[in-house]
Amino acid sequence: MNSHQIDIVRLAWARDLGLPDSDFRPVSGTRTLLVDDTARRVRFVVLDGHAVLVGPSDVLERADDVPADVLATRDGLADVVGPRRGRCSGPVVLAYLDEVRADVGAPNPLLSHSRRDAERVLSTTPPDDAVAARAADATTWVTVFDDSAGEADAVPVSASGYVEWQGFLADTVAVTVPSHRRRGYGLTSARLATNDAIDSGLIPQMRVATDDAGARLFGRSLGFTELGVAIAMDLPAPG
Repeated sequence: MNSHQIDIVRLAWARDLGLPDSDFRPVSGTRTLLVDDTARRVRFVVLDGHAVLVGPSDVLERADDVPADVLATRDGLADVVGPRRGRCSGPVVLAYLDEVRADVGAPNPLLSHSRRDAERVLSTTPPDDAVAARAADATTWVTVFDDSAGEADAVPVSASGYVEWQGFLADTVAVTVPSHRRRGYGLTSARLATNDAIDSGLIPQMRVATDDAGARLFGRSLGFTELGVAIAMDLPAPG
């Protein structure tokens, strides 16, 4: 990732968090606070060494001396939020891809851009899976088929999709049928989807659970660079 691309990533996250465009400063080890006493979520994002914490003033005060690596964990954020804590989303690693790559895996793969075919692959994922949940927002899909038994009997086995996010990024997901993993189908669908996103002027972004070693390794194999982490915790409405 070059400095210009990282600036674009910072800009997208600044807008998502409600910050001025220039406030996700490229100063490693610093933290920006955004007080929002009406917030229904506490959000903590670290990107290229700079952290942003958004939430009610009392939460931000309790987080003042808490290191970023502690705050970016479920237990660490829960301790800061206190008894009002609700459902936690994350932590997820934020990873980005810089350029089109030529390694598309299988030569001349049988493809589809139909959401219906992608949903056949997504149906193999547990309903509470975070990737499957985020896939509901994807607008562009590439699905790869296993046609080893002939084109007439081909079945969709891997789907990768993305949705434009904050005007600059392509929030990307990739799912492969369990029986066809580690056979190159995932690489093919993800590579074609991310190449399409880059050709459309977007920077591919993947959000992967920090404890999902396999997914993180897959992202690295595609060329993604991990730049940060994000976590959020819901706050219940006042009773």
